[in-house]
Amino acid sequence: MPRARVMVVDDEESPRESLRYILKDRYEVVTCDGGQAALNTLREQGPFDAMLLDMKMPDLSGLEVLEQALQIQSDLIVIIATAITDAKPAVAALKLGAKDYLNKPFDVDEIRHVLERALRERSSTRTGATERPDAQAYRFDNIIGQSAAMQRVYALVQRLVDNESTVLILGETGTGKELIARALHYNSVRRHHPFIAVHCAAIPSELLESELFGHEKGAFTGALQRRIGMFEAASGGTLFLDEIGEMPVATQSKLLRALQEREIRRVGGQETIRINVRLVCATNRNLEHEVRKGTFREDLFYRINVVPIYLPPLRERREDIPLLVQHFTQRFARELNRPVPTFTPAAMELLLNYSWPGNVRELEHAIERVLVVSDAMEIGVEHLPFVIANAEPTPPQPAEATLQMAPSVPRAIEVGERLEFDANGRLDLPKLTDEIERRAIEEALRRSRGVITEAARSLNITRRMLRYKMDKLGIPPPRSAAAEPQDDEDSSETVTSSPLTGS
Repeated sequence: MPRARVMVVDDEESPRESLRYILKDRYEVVTCDGGQAALNTLREQGPFDAMLLDMKMPDLSGLEVLEQALQIQSDLIVIIATAITDAKPAVAALKLGAKDYLNKPFDVDEIRHVLERALRERSSTRTGATERPDAQAYRFDNIIGQSAAMQRVYALVQRLVDNESTVLILGETGTGKELIARALHYNSVRRHHPFIAVHCAAIPSELLESELFGHEKGAFTGALQRRIGMFEAASGGTLFLDEIGEMPVATQSKLLRALQEREIRRVGGQETIRINVRLVCATNRNLEHEVRKGTFREDLFYRINVVPIYLPPLRERREDIPLLVQHFTQRFARELNRPVPTFTPAAMELLLNYSWPGNVRELEHAIERVLVVSDAMEIGVEHLPFVIANAEPTPPQPAEATLQMAPSVPRAIEVGERLEFDANGRLDLPKLTDEIERRAIEEALRRSRGVITEAARSLNITRRMLRYKMDKLGIPPPRSAAAEPQDDEDSSETVTSSPLTGS
């Protein structure tokens, strides 16, 4: 098996050569003495598996290199290495897509641990997760979170396990979208069949179609034998398409056809294969915005956005942090065969006040790192990763602050009137959601005096999407709508919310 390729980028020779020496026994290491050299090497000699990137360089800053490198290779693992005493640049790097950070002077064990973990996670998402983990790990009472926001998520997920509706999970990177997808699967009637996870951003665009639908022998150069795709591999179970917003438009059209017809053809094949899977998708993008940009098909968006679930970022549910810290501390202490340490009040306060741009995944990695590099039984401020210990406190943000990422989540649930549950403690969420959408649309039409284009703009959706919602909710078109240009209609854009099953 070929060794992972790692690029080390630093304008100073000493740390560059130190990292090369530390890593050369396990990885193929290429060094670059500046940001522009790194970008040129990535274009000419790529792809690479990981990049260890210095933050402060004379030609291009680490943040500039990070942003451009991810445009060249979207699935590249970038780990920031910095001696800067200000934590702000490292936090900014995490927001831009860096996987982790290291502080100079380097700790050899920490470098190896951070890189190995990142490569392991990347490998598990590239080829589709076909393993059969212990279903007990995905029981609802094993998912950590007592905040009101997460309790609403749990209630909706529990409601969805008994039906076959397509689900779209929305949330920032690291919020636990795959965990929710697995909970949906392992608590459903499909739990005895496969759960297949496909990371759309981690598979080269030219291979994604073959990965999803399979291929016949000789379909393209290198297709030496028939291979089934993930739709067939997930038969009877659940197919999880992570980061579906990264899917190329050409593949989106083929996915749409598969969902409409409930059948696929392997690449290079003529045989029609019926599919029987439940589809769960996830994204950290605002798909409605991508629809307006033309990078995501509107008809496919309708297909997958049957039931949206919005996962709030960790900074909006800080009351869950102590529970998560306790959970991860116990887990990693058990894995490392060491006693479970405690955290001092000062250390816990820093964890509570940190902004967590990487969300729960960043917290998990931080706790793991602390237990790997320190044997202390009481974890203090001095044991925390540099970025967390030196970050400025972040004031609490209102829950609405990040809903721009997922405008399909109705804000009125958060800011409107008190929600009334019936005597059995139940709430008809679909009916409530429809009522909120109805009120919003009717008010937008009233304000625009019946001009659908203006109403759609005020609701931050396309005109076609507004017409679809009006039809769905039985809202009659205003008289002035007759004077507006009509949307093109064709059979490929027919909207339906039927579940994706082979029956």
